[in-house]
Amino acid sequence: MIKERVITILKWADVRLPKLEEETGISRYTWANLKNPAKSREIKEEEIEAIAKVFPQYRWWMLTGEIMPDKGQVSPQYEETNNQKSG
Repeated sequence: MIKERVITILKWADVRLPKLEEETGISRYTWANLKNPAKSREIKEEEIEAIAKVFPQYRWWMLTGEIMPDKGQVSPQYEETNNQKSG
């Protein structure tokens, strides 16, 4: 489930792979393989930690599937819904 949530974060953020490589130090090809549904490789700890650093507001959700808005821990869907209400 963590892998699916990481993929959701990457798709929602629409971050370009070269930028993600720059921010995480992990090859853009690694990220591309991770996002590719035809590849069935497991996500690695260093990739999870990298996403947690780049997107700290999604850490708890990425690991547990739960949100804690009062603690600043949300999901992409929650953030999108909340932004639509305030915008």
